Amino acid sequence: MFLQLDSIKFNNHLILPESWYLLDHTPLIVDISISEEFIQVKQRAVIRNSQKKEIFVTELTNALENINMTNISSIESLEKTVQEYTRISNSSWYKLSKNIDITKHFKAWWNDKCGIKSNTYCFFKLPEN
Repeated sequence: MFLQLDSIKFNNHLILPESWYLLDHTPLIVDISISEEFIQVKQRAVIRNSQKKEIFVTELTNALENINMTNISSIESLEKTVQEYTRISNSSWYKLSKNIDITKHFKAWWNDKCGIKSNTYCFFKLPEN
């Protein structure tokens, strides 16, 4: 392991030469402080078991049925057909999905009210929150 000299993050280390014995290296213990961070990631999703999910699947199925696939005789025509399906599926996806935050509390029961309460607690650190 290589440590950067004078690094604040790695200045708590201990070399154990007495544990060397017959090995060609010396054990090293490094204390690295890990602070809690709030990492929030967004992604689009259609709520599971919702009517919007059923509509999305129906629209994709209809798109496949309605795209003319009888004249796919070249790579260009295949690419055009795939692009058409992609355009339809993207349009349907952005119409029916919503932007959601993925957090450590991402569960089906987690809602906007839970998120507000969690953020309030993180900000004030009061037990009543």
